[in-house]
Amino acid sequence: MSWLKSHRATGIGSLPYQDEITALEVIAKAMPHWPHWPQLPAKMPEQGFVVQYVQPLIKLGVLTLSPPKDPVFDRLESGWEDKVAEFFEQYMAFLNGEAGASGGFALTGEAFAGLNAFISHFGQYFPQAEGVKGHISGPLTVGLQIKDEQGRACFYDESLRDILVKCLAVQAALEARRLKLLGLPVLIFIDDPGLFLIDTSTHITLTKAAAAAALTTIIDTLHQEGVRVGVHTCAGIDWSILFELPLDVISFDSYHYFTGMALQAKGLAGYLQQGGKLAWGLIPTSEEAWQETPASILARFDEQAAELAKRGIDPAVLRQSIIWTPSCGTGALPPDLAAHIYGLVAGVIARLRLQ
Repeated sequence: MSWLKSHRATGIGSLPYQDEITALEVIAKAMPHWPHWPQLPAKMPEQGFVVQYVQPLIKLGVLTLSPPKDPVFDRLESGWEDKVAEFFEQYMAFLNGEAGASGGFALTGEAFAGLNAFISHFGQYFPQAEGVKGHISGPLTVGLQIKDEQGRACFYDESLRDILVKCLAVQAALEARRLKLLGLPVLIFIDDPGLFLIDTSTHITLTKAAAAAALTTIIDTLHQEGVRVGVHTCAGIDWSILFELPLDVISFDSYHYFTGMALQAKGLAGYLQQGGKLAWGLIPTSEEAWQETPASILARFDEQAAELAKRGIDPAVLRQSIIWTPSCGTGALPPDLAAHIYGLVAGVIARLRLQ
């Protein structure tokens, strides 16, 4: 039996609200079976995509934070090497399961207010839940945003990339452990939209191997925690990057980038045959959503399923392998548009159940 029932939905993560309860109410209406915890970057900068999961490095001083800029690995700063040594000591203590070792990596403070509210109010808002979804920022995207003291993206420096990936892996493990306390299956997405830059003329030294290795470290860490793992990207990429990884879910923007996925139908078929699932992001997270209805969304899906059928993918297998999502997060959108998008998700699920 599949771990995912038909006609289920979840979200990518971010919402534009100023309080967690409002966010939970919106999520509960649209995604009662597989709710996600809310990130609210408009409320707190600590919940922003780049900084949220590198808080341990900021607290140790390995990363220098100078708002409004992204944090920096400043190796010229006095005592920087000692701070790095302390990070690795804490990391090794965590790996060895030493008592209290997770303290420096704890998901606390304003950065994780949404996670705390989700867990505290879970029984009240999600009595029908069959599983829960979390999320963590991806190593490539964060690694291209965070620079070193010379303004070079840290992902290109092997030693800095190693620090970043290890930090994200521990954060992911701790998130998995907290969500598992709810007693339900856990799914965590690694959100890495920067994958689309691989093999582009602007990033000729960015390799598929480096990106895959960084993702694999986090995927393996999460699998060791006993949770399902997905990767989300909201742009068109070489999907073979993800087909070749040990993923349970591939999340993509099927509203804007379906054609690219269809062109790689052979790889997709192999991924589905191995039990892989797709987070089908057919509800646009843009002004285009105002022009859509649940009926128009499902009509578009029927066209997409028919196109994939021509390319050898069984429509029945496809439908059984989908969890519905918005195409991306909604944290940067107006609140009324975000509410409309989540309403479209709910409407799509309602219509599917009537089919």
